[in-house]
Amino acid sequence: MLTKIILQRYEWGILIGLLILSFVPSIGGMFRLADLQPGVDIDFLPKNPRIDSAPTPVLFHLITVIPYCILGAFQFLPSFRKNYRKWHRNSGKALVVAGIISALSGLWMTHYYAFPISLQGNLLYYVRVIIGVSMFVFIVLGYVSIRERKFSQHQSWMIRAYALGQGAGTQVFVMLPWVITTGEPEGFIRDVLMTVAWIINIWVAEWIINKNRTKRVSTQSL
Repeated sequence: MLTKIILQRYEWGILIGLLILSFVPSIGGMFRLADLQPGVDIDFLPKNPRIDSAPTPVLFHLITVIPYCILGAFQFLPSFRKNYRKWHRNSGKALVVAGIISALSGLWMTHYYAFPISLQGNLLYYVRVIIGVSMFVFIVLGYVSIRERKFSQHQSWMIRAYALGQGAGTQVFVMLPWVITTGEPEGFIRDVLMTVAWIINIWVAEWIINKNRTKRVSTQSL
């Protein structure tokens, strides 16, 4: 059972930043989940014929990606991992399952939903496929690494997977200036903006991984 959470100041910054990143997509996802409940007469979000025709993949995606992003934020806090090791291990196992289901359901929707070209062109289609497959592979590699007690490799793979899973959060901030100044982006511009968000996340993930690697090397050389 969790009691008082004691974190370093920089860890609070990481946690709050990741939760803010998760906020808008999670709220939108919860509204969509509410719309999909049987017997609900109020539409919180505009009707989506793709989702209405095949709601199951969306349900699987939302009920896994939301906890993956929110609970996953705690996994990267050193003090939290140290003080709540059992919680870290048990929640980590659940997040592995959630992340894999999220990635696979995202791949299903990317390939089988009939998106208009204004919402998904060829660029975004292939980027989403690469992201979904990569996220799945990274989580599996991270799980295998921890089973082999390769802790640094486990951390690196899970950072990469989480960065890809947080794409929707970064997309909100990348697209917001365009929405404010020009309006809702469509077509190729939308594809590019959404791709840029994933590139930012990947760059940040690799920067963190390299920083951790440098710190470990410096510590070992002392």
